[in-house]
Amino acid sequence: MYTTKILSKFTIGVVLLTLFISSCKEVDKYNQKPELESLRQGIKACTAIGYCGSLVYAAANGYPLPANVSHTNGSSLIYVNINESYPLPFNNNIGDIAIAFKWSGNSGVMSILYADIDIIGGNIKLYGLQTVPIMKQAGENLTAIFAKQDIIVGSGSDTILNIGNMTDIAFDTEIGRLNSTKPGDSFVAAKQNVWFVDIDQNSTYSNVYDDDFIITGGGQIAEVIGESGGIIYHGMINTRINYTRCNLNPISGLALSQNFKAGGEPYVDLGNSLLSFDNNCDGKAHVEISTGKYLYYNGKDVSLNLR
Repeated sequence: MYTTKILSKFTIGVVLLTLFISSCKEVDKYNQKPELESLRQGIKACTAIGYCGSLVYAAANGYPLPANVSHTNGSSLIYVNINESYPLPFNNNIGDIAIAFKWSGNSGVMSILYADIDIIGGNIKLYGLQTVPIMKQAGENLTAIFAKQDIIVGSGSDTILNIGNMTDIAFDTEIGRLNSTKPGDSFVAAKQNVWFVDIDQNSTYSNVYDDDFIITGGGQIAEVIGESGGIIYHGMINTRINYTRCNLNPISGLALSQNFKAGGEPYVDLGNSLLSFDNNCDGKAHVEISTGKYLYYNGKDVSLNLR
C-alpha cells in the first residue's frame, strides 16, 4: 500500500512536470520577439530615396545645396560625399553617392549608385536603383515612387547612371507611375513591393536633415528569412521621418511586420505585429497588436536598431 502511494505521487509529479514543461514550450511558441529586419530595410532604403530626391529637386531648380554635394549648373549628375559631418540618415557608413537625373517641368527621373555605403545592412547589399520618378505636387511637397524591380541588390554596374539617353516616351512612362494609388492599409502594402516617399523640404534646400519624409508602401527590399523559416514582409502607412527631430526612429505613423511560411500560396500566417511610432526618440516602436509567434509582445516596446 505504501509503495502504491509513493508510485501514485511519483506519477502525479511526472504528469505535473510534463504539463509544466509543455506549458513553458507553449509560452515560448508565442513569445518570439517581432522580427523587424524587413521593416528596417524598408525604412533605410526609403529614407535614402527621400534624401536623394530632395537633392535632385534642389539641383534641378538651382537652389543651394549642402556642402557635401557637388553639382555643376546644367549638369545632370550629382555627387554626394557621405561622412561623419554629413551622414546618410540611419547609416553609419562613409562613402559616396552618384545620382544621375533628367528633369522636365515639375517632374523628373533619377538613377542612384551607392559606393562603399551599405544601405540596408546584413549579408545583402543594395547597390543602387535604376529609375525613380519624382514629381512636385501642389504646394511644396515632392513624391517619389520605386518598386522592387527598380532595386539593384548584390553587384551592379555604373550603366545605371546612363539616364541622359532616356527617351521622352520612357520618361513619360516613368512619371506615369506616380499616378498609382497609395495603399491605405498596411496589410495590403506588405504585398505590393511598391513604396511612395513624400518629401517636404520645409523650404530649406541646403539642409536635407530637416526634411519630412512620409513613407507609404511595403513588401521586401531584399528577402528576409525569419527564425521560424518564414519570409518576413513589411508595410508602412504614413511613416514620418525627420532626422533633425529624431535620428533613431520614425516620429509618427504605422508599420507592419508579417511572417509568412515559405512555399507560396496560400499564405500561412506565422505571426504579425502592428507597430506605431512616436517622437520620444528612444529608438523604439510600440507594438499595438501582435499575433501568432509574437502574441506575448502585445503592448510592449521593441527596439528598431536602425543605427
